[in-house]
Amino acid sequence: MVLVEDENNVKALFRRGKARAELGQTDAAREDFLKARKYAPQDKAIAKELRLLAEHDKAVYQKQKELYKGLFGARPDPEPKPENWLILIWQWLLSLFYRLFKRQRQKAD
Repeated sequence: MVLVEDENNVKALFRRGKARAELGQTDAAREDFLKARKYAPQDKAIAKELRLLAEHDKAVYQKQKELYKGLFGARPDPEPKPENWLILIWQWLLSLFYRLFKRQRQKAD
């Protein structure tokens, strides 16, 4: 109501900005705080609220970044599964026998 009569009232702009920030309307709240800071540049409460809005925006950005990180880019490689030693030894033995028989067959030809 005060802003209807005096649109440059710092206290009313601050309160409206605070209310808008609580409602999640951060862009409108930032506009109110910036306008209030224009008329009262030394006010620490206005600077604090602007800093809180910036921190809130940064936190929202980080959440969105985490949420959408694999959506548009390449997905990270999956971690390699731990191999069973018995299977590794068996594969090694098979490859060894295969090489030996391959050499013997080449000598026979």
